Amino acid sequence: MDLESLRAQLLAERERLSRAIAELDAGLSESLEDSSEESPYDQHMAETAAVTLDREIDLTLEESARSVIAQIDRALEKLDDGTYGTCESCGRPIGEERLLVAPFATLCVECKRREERSL
Repeated sequence: MDLESLRAQLLAERERLSRAIAELDAGLSESLEDSSEESPYDQHMAETAAVTLDREIDLTLEESARSVIAQIDRALEKLDDGTYGTCESCGRPIGEERLLVAPFATLCVECKRREERSL
């Protein structure tokens, strides 16, 4: 596995997510009045609910992006300290195929399955 190529891929994805968060933040900084271009008193309750739902979706997307950035940062740290690709649970190699699909994976397939079953 080409670790430098992987590092570049992780950094590019981190940058993309950071830009997406900045765009979401800019949209979320508007008041409900500004985002709907009307006074909330002039709107039908369904219109206000739709605007509120859109904002909640944006907040969820932002939270998810921040979580992925944290996972990417963790993967970058593991690249730096030489532990990248090692399962944090059992210590075995994670497997190149899994890392190609999920480059910030911290568990091998078996340990991930075990973790998901316990949830």
